[in-house]
Amino acid sequence: MIKTGHWAGQYKFDKEVHQKMTGFDSTNFDIEITSVDNNNFIGKVQDDLTTGGTEGVGEIVGKISGDKIAFVKQMPILTVMIDKNGTRKTFNKRHKKIYYSGTFSRDKTTIKGKWKFKFGFIWVGLIPFPVLPSYGTWTMKFKD
Repeated sequence: MIKTGHWAGQYKFDKEVHQKMTGFDSTNFDIEITSVDNNNFIGKVQDDLTTGGTEGVGEIVGKISGDKIAFVKQMPILTVMIDKNGTRKTFNKRHKKIYYSGTFSRDKTTIKGKWKFKFGFIWVGLIPFPVLPSYGTWTMKFKD
């Protein structure tokens, strides 16, 4: 079971070149778990823009199985890094779904795991632009 309330965490890319593009060692985020029903939960997530996060307040929907957790993060604004200098472009459409999985610590106050998003396209007008798959690691701790 996951605790309702506030969790603070960070994520980073596994590929060093992608992480360097962000300009930060990792990106911080806050999650508020608002509802738990049996092994299912929902909540809100907000990335820290000062550490390279995506704009907006997103939603998470997940499931617990024993000491394992899995959830999908859906941010409301698509942000794409378009060059090696970390230049960002935002689009007024939803970000690709980001899939998180992890394992609880024994005391259930810390979670560590991996995240990924899959290959896909974003459409700008009639032009499709490929979005390459990305992956990395994450951790979060219960605050209150």
